[in-house]
Amino acid sequence: MTKQNEILIFHELEGMPDVALVEATGIANHFPRHVHSSFIFSLIDCGERKVSINSQIYSYRAGEMCILPPGTPHSCESISGNKFGPHSYRTLCVSTSYLQKLTEEISGISGIAPHFKPELVYTDFEEDSFNDLFALQKTTGTMLEKQTALNTFLYHAIEHFSTQTIILEQTGPQHEALDRVKQYVDKNFKEKITLNNIADIGCLSPFHLQKLFVKRYGISPQEYIISRRIHEAKSRIQSGESLTEAALNSGFSDQSHFSRHFKRVIGISPGRFLRENR
Repeated sequence: MTKQNEILIFHELEGMPDVALVEATGIANHFPRHVHSSFIFSLIDCGERKVSINSQIYSYRAGEMCILPPGTPHSCESISGNKFGPHSYRTLCVSTSYLQKLTEEISGISGIAPHFKPELVYTDFEEDSFNDLFALQKTTGTMLEKQTALNTFLYHAIEHFSTQTIILEQTGPQHEALDRVKQYVDKNFKEKITLNNIADIGCLSPFHLQKLFVKRYGISPQEYIISRRIHEAKSRIQSGESLTEAALNSGFSDQSHFSRHFKRVIGISPGRFLRENR
């Protein structure tokens, strides 16, 4: 792959200042020694990356993730076919303060923070949520989904990969709190809802809200909101509204986003549903 084929895109997510995404395709380079100010979660999609940390060389191949804590001096080199060449990767950059906040949510202990060994190769990370976050970065009106994907990925990393043992804070069933959240969603699902918003409604941390909501209702808060919006749109289409009107009036701000969820929940595309059910 030539230099002309190299693609490097940086994404800043609206309303999420502690997070940045990097998508890199066909990058061939010798990266000199440097450090990052944030936590770096890099997934190799194609090719290989060799990373030098404290004079030791570590290799990360396609499907493997490297986690670098802030301030880790390292250099790296792209490899393709066992020699210097292009590789592709996606990177999630997260501020130290945000990781600490999530760790405090999980543990209920103030001031606790995770730590990851940069020399380890990670393969059993939360791949679905990592992929969802990158898939959603161009879609407007999906703050709740982006927050859920981000936090789900990071919660898993904190719980399973941190060398600082993180013990989950125990809570009761919180039925009243969860019912309060569900009632709020039932009345406001067409509006813009964030994870922090509904966590505040239930007086729960986002971590415990997600965990307890699934346990009580069988689906996550995000899945419940999407389901309510889809079934609202379905009724509106049957009542004569256009697909665009039905999507907007049900809380979706992006037509492709609406179509993807409609097919997943209903089983067929909105266009086909329209043709068969008018």
